Amino acid sequence: MIDLLPILMSATTTMQQRMKNWFAAYPAGMPWTIVSDYCLGDEGKKNDVFSFVVIANHDKTENISEYISGVAPRDIKNIRQVPLGLMQYLTSPQPVTFSVSFVINRDSALLRDYLRVEDMASFIPDACELVRALRKNSPASSSVNPSYFDEVLKRLGIFEKDLGRKQMNEKLSRQIHLASGFAATLFYLVTNATGAGYLRWISDRDKLIEHNDTIVYDLAYLYFILMSSSRSGLIRNEQGNFILDLPKTLFELPEKTGQHRFDALIRLPDYLAGTLADIGPDMSYSKEKFREMLHGVFVDSPNNWLVHLTSNGERISARSVQYRS
Repeated sequence: MIDLLPILMSATTTMQQRMKNWFAAYPAGMPWTIVSDYCLGDEGKKNDVFSFVVIANHDKTENISEYISGVAPRDIKNIRQVPLGLMQYLTSPQPVTFSVSFVINRDSALLRDYLRVEDMASFIPDACELVRALRKNSPASSSVNPSYFDEVLKRLGIFEKDLGRKQMNEKLSRQIHLASGFAATLFYLVTNATGAGYLRWISDRDKLIEHNDTIVYDLAYLYFILMSSSRSGLIRNEQGNFILDLPKTLFELPEKTGQHRFDALIRLPDYLAGTLADIGPDMSYSKEKFREMLHGVFVDSPNNWLVHLTSNGERISARSVQYRS
């Protein structure tokens, strides 16, 4: 999985510059929200999709949620016609959102030929070593609970044991690794494009999020650290360690039952993921609502991007995509 990170960084280089230009009016140090939803494992769809929407701090979260609830009270699977207000928000000429969706053809089975169980398991010892190094070198502060690093090591250990079980859920483990890598890519993009002071990731309630006490959050942050430490020009401290000036990153834990308190925000990536899962390589679609989203949100859009991933079993490739009319 770690080999995928530089591929994602390379594939999103142009996207990062576009995001920087798009959000240029916002000063450095601002808080940013990233919401995500997924369309995975649906045999009736053409693609597996991980969609992320970056929301600028242009209004209070409560007001944004209230607006979305008003214009789009239902998920895309429960509508026949796409609400105009939701499309207008996703395509507003005022820079309030920027979306990135990672699309994998269903035939690739979530890059199964490339991301094998042994590949996923091989990273865990290195991840544990990184966490121990962070625990050793992180200065004591009121914002870092010393027990946090021990908790991460415990979750990584459990995940490693899961990967070694004969009856392990290979598909779910692959979803976790991919979701964490894609989320880390968004953290990296937003940080470098906006100079973010705070990042908040809000995900839909899903097995890949809940598994092993949200191990996906730990992996995402570790991948983010690795991506950030690969930049040139980093300064080292007296001990020779890189100094990473990263934004404070918050992970919202969705309720296990009942309504998700951020359900309205998650409706944004829900519409994106549901649409892109249906769109074929020939731009075909199964229902009119997907045509509305395709042409109303994605085609000729400066702020709604795709990353297509493919694998031939020996190597993986990724490329950024924009639909053109």
